[in-house]
Amino acid sequence: MLIKDFMTRDVVTVQSSATVEEVKNLLAHSNFHRVPVMEDERLVGLVNWHRLTGEGPVKYCMVKNPVTSSPDMTIEAAADLMISKQISALPVVEDDRLVGIITLRDLFKAGIQALGARKHGVRVTVILPDMRGILADVINVLTNLGAYYVSLISLPDPQGRGEMVTIKVQDVNQNQVEEALSDLSVEIEDIRTV
Repeated sequence: MLIKDFMTRDVVTVQSSATVEEVKNLLAHSNFHRVPVMEDERLVGLVNWHRLTGEGPVKYCMVKNPVTSSPDMTIEAAADLMISKQISALPVVEDDRLVGIITLRDLFKAGIQALGARKHGVRVTVILPDMRGILADVINVLTNLGAYYVSLISLPDPQGRGEMVTIKVQDVNQNQVEEALSDLSVEIEDIRTV
């Protein structure tokens, strides 16, 4: 998953000569919380509500030369960059041209989609031991049941027991999933129909 698949493309911008009052008015009547600041077609800053203080041009209260990303950056690299820099948005630049913006909200939306949160099904989280091929065994067992995969996410188990894998499937019920997985060397951490 790349930034270009989740970023906002039609970005509202302001010129660096716009006044603080004009930008406050813009933000008050919009559904976004920050705005890229341009000088002609060149990105020079980023400003949000918290920085809009004083009077005069916005160029005096913007974050100058903001951290940016490219459209081909992965969303996990973007999230890691945003966390390490403690920022909530990345203007997306390609060939020195602003082509979009990605925010924490966009990354949350991607996470919701990746987890299949808005789709009905059986959601099971299993702890996989460090055994080669065990994930393939889980997938094969569920596939043989006739499960349709909605999502599959893998993370290291915070308690160090192995890999924590959350799978959401459709076209099977919770009891079928639980019974099928009982023959494998996996621990069912959580299972529910959502």
